[in-house]
Parts: sequence; structure tokens; C-alpha cells
Amino acid sequence: MNYFQMVIIYIVIMAVVLGPTYFTNKKKKQKQQEMINSLKAGDKITTIGGIKGTVVEVLTDTVEIKIDKTARMTILKSAVSSVSK
Repeated sequence: MNYFQMVIIYIVIMAVVLGPTYFTNKKKKQKQQEMINSLKAGDKITTIGGIKGTVVEVLTDTVEIKIDKTARMTILKSAVSSVSK
């Protein structure tokens, strides 16, 4: 085999090994983005830091959540880990 054939074989092997990982991550990111876009007041959320709260207001890049009767916190939308309606 010459050099060109070896390069082609390595590229094909890398595509077979890394391709499924790429598409799985892409699908996961898309699902996360859909979850963030569907946030509304009253949703119960958990942040990536483990803080649980109820959405009070959804702003452009942030979400205001109620943690306790009197405590509120503003977090980035990207910090939302899960939503339970």
C-alpha cells in the first residue's frame, strides 16, 4: 500500500469510531436546547449545581427561580439540567 491509501484508511477508521459519538452529542445538545426554549413560569427545575426551584420568570438569557418562600435566584438558562412540569 502506498501513503495515500494509508491516509484514506486512517480517515475511514476515525470516521467510524468518532462519527456515532458526534451524532449522539449533537442530538443531546438539540434536546437540551428544546428543553431550555420550552421553559415557562411554574416549571420545577434542577440546575447543574443541584439547586431545585420553581421558575418564576423567563428572561432572554436567564431564568428567575423561587427556591424558598422568600428566596429567589437568577440563573443562566444554560445552567438548567432538568425540568419537571
